[in-house]
Amino acid sequence: MADETGKTTTEPPAENTVLTDVLGPHAKVKILVALLGENDRDLNPTDISRLAGIDRSTFYEHIDDLVAYGVVEETRTVGNSQMYQINRDNPAAEDLAQLEWDLLDCIPEE
Repeated sequence: MADETGKTTTEPPAENTVLTDVLGPHAKVKILVALLGENDRDLNPTDISRLAGIDRSTFYEHIDDLVAYGVVEETRTVGNSQMYQINRDNPAAEDLAQLEWDLLDCIPEE
């Protein structure tokens, strides 16, 4: 991965975001941040774990809770892998996305 200066970085996209800063670096927050960042497509557990910067085992410890809350939905199965995406029909998921945008508006430009 490359940052805005073109330097190569290995930091996952879900690290050091406005939501992880405000809500904390908990695995569930990182999963949600990863899915919000890719809200136009569904992802498999490996991709979500990579984007979130967590182990796959950690992903599996938390995904059922997020699905039960309705903020994440299972979309389809590809091969043996379940696919997931942020549930854009869930008001809480939409509020979370809006919170991210509102917080980004509060950050002073450097």
